[in-house]
Amino acid sequence: MKKSCSLPSNSHKLSYAVMAILFLSTFSLFGETISVSEGSKYTHIGEYLEYAILPKENSDLSNIQKAETVWQKNPGKTISFSKERRPVWFKLHLSYKGNVPHTFYLIFSSPVVDLFELYYPYKDKWIKMNSGEQVLQKDKPIYSHLPAFPLYLSPGEETTVFIKIESSNPIFNFVSLYDTRSFLAYSKKNDIVFAAYFGAGGFMFVYSLFLAYSLRYKQFYFYFFYLSTILLINLYSTGFMQYVEIGDSHTWKNYLFPIAIYFSCIFGLLFTSEFLNIPKKSPKMHKLIKVLVIISIIMVFSILFIDLRSYIHIAVLIVMIPILLGLFISFYFLMQNKRNLENYLFFFALSSVLVGASVNTLTIQGLVQPTLFAMYSLPLGSTMEIFLLGTALMVKVRQLRKDTENKREIDIQLKVARQLQKDLLPKARTSIKGYPLGFRYMPTSEIGGDFVQIIEKEDCFGLFLCDVSGHGIPAAIIASMTKVSLQIWADKLDEPALAAQKIRLSLLESLSGNFLTAVFIYIHPEKKILKFVNAGHHPLILLQSNGEYEYIYSQGRAITEYMPLEIKELTIPLPKSGTLILYTDGILESRNPTTGVLFGEEGLIDVLQKISNLDPQTICDQVTSEVSRFQKYKRAADDITILALNLTKE
Repeated sequence: MKKSCSLPSNSHKLSYAVMAILFLSTFSLFGETISVSEGSKYTHIGEYLEYAILPKENSDLSNIQKAETVWQKNPGKTISFSKERRPVWFKLHLSYKGNVPHTFYLIFSSPVVDLFELYYPYKDKWIKMNSGEQVLQKDKPIYSHLPAFPLYLSPGEETTVFIKIESSNPIFNFVSLYDTRSFLAYSKKNDIVFAAYFGAGGFMFVYSLFLAYSLRYKQFYFYFFYLSTILLINLYSTGFMQYVEIGDSHTWKNYLFPIAIYFSCIFGLLFTSEFLNIPKKSPKMHKLIKVLVIISIIMVFSILFIDLRSYIHIAVLIVMIPILLGLFISFYFLMQNKRNLENYLFFFALSSVLVGASVNTLTIQGLVQPTLFAMYSLPLGSTMEIFLLGTALMVKVRQLRKDTENKREIDIQLKVARQLQKDLLPKARTSIKGYPLGFRYMPTSEIGGDFVQIIEKEDCFGLFLCDVSGHGIPAAIIASMTKVSLQIWADKLDEPALAAQKIRLSLLESLSGNFLTAVFIYIHPEKKILKFVNAGHHPLILLQSNGEYEYIYSQGRAITEYMPLEIKELTIPLPKSGTLILYTDGILESRNPTTGVLFGEEGLIDVLQKISNLDPQTICDQVTSEVSRFQKYKRAADDITILALNLTKE
């Protein structure tokens, strides 16, 4: 029998031709080869990659394989094309030295890149796989938040893989190759790390919401919204946002990502301002923060005017503003008060996220070795920021609760002091012994140190006006004690000088560095005499109805614990007409906020001369109204008290 020799069929000829073309086309493009074997992993293989960039309209597989395509060696262990808007092609040559077929996994670290297209030859054709942020999970080769591609390799196989990367976000990536077991271990570790991160973030999210709702402080609301935006940004940066799918397109995510960054700037600045109490400590810095917040709000809507890539790029840059500004302000405040624990925690919180972001950026740029810490530096920095800010808020809450308790105690004291103040003021009356009387009191705070006392006997009466140094509760307490001591004078009303001496002795242990000025006036209508003692106070003014006036002087020191009281009692005939004016220095020391000029004695006399023919109460009302108008209705620097007594009986 004659042996026959069969020739290849036409289909076999075509298959061989295709394989030859594939082999020749890829062989001419071979760069440095990675020899892989089962049971191994190859991390940070960016230096084995070559890249090429073609015009977008020609950027496809057929054009990238042409001989005239210029390939360049990737300069580092990472992929970094932050400003490139065109698609970037990479190629990787693999040689498998194993004994059995095995599936390897090519992993890219950045889940925020829009699109990865991977091509590799398998059974006479190019296999295409897609992954990335803009690819639905059902269209990915692996259901994962990471861009990962399975590569099936046979023993002794050499192959070239082409990867096309295109994104509106900056292109940054670590590239690794894992065998199946290593890939599963890597995925598990990755999920555990980020589960811990988002677990801690979720706890602080709920905790900050609880604080904001229960305490109702603005800083807690701002922290809640700031933390919300930070968690949202990290959902993007870690890729877990890819599990959230609405409709058949992920384009909305490219807009939500930078918007979240801009809002993190807004709430980060507002939180910094409230937490560090900047409005009170540094009004100029507060104005700067307001300007930056307004700019950030404008940038949110700038998407209507600029392209998406620029919008994202600006957002990535602007996110550092609240961090750097917060670091500067907190460090400045630390230098002023080195015992403030909240400032330390705030400073180190922002420092940690800044260090994490810096290490991450330097690693992506290839300037830092991509160690495990370097790769996870950004989420680690964010975790430390969340933890330290949460601790700072806890310290703040403790302080706020302490302040609340102190405020409650002060409110109780104020309630008592208000009652004291109420008791210090004379009861409403229009006359005494037939003499028309007027009175007006304007405290600089809710509790003042001025008070007036009217003591009436059967045939005489006394007027007492006192001005205690200082304001608030201490001044009110001393004034109240002075009122109690006035009982000494009530017993011997016709001896005001002796009463002043005894009152000083009774107050010695209570003055505690304070002092008071006072006037004692004794009037006996039948005897027609007026006795006057001045303890360091302003002289009396005797105002006639025609506008003429005169001062009634009596020498004497203020009542203080440090010096003996040297006073002289003045006795004069009771004037037949006119109005006695008693007043405190709050009137004279009232200041015009525009010119800085004091109201002074000239201002008081000028007003009194214009209203000299009016009744005592109207005189008091007109004087205080004119003082308020002079200082443009702002709160006075000192208590204002005026008392008027018309010496003509009704």
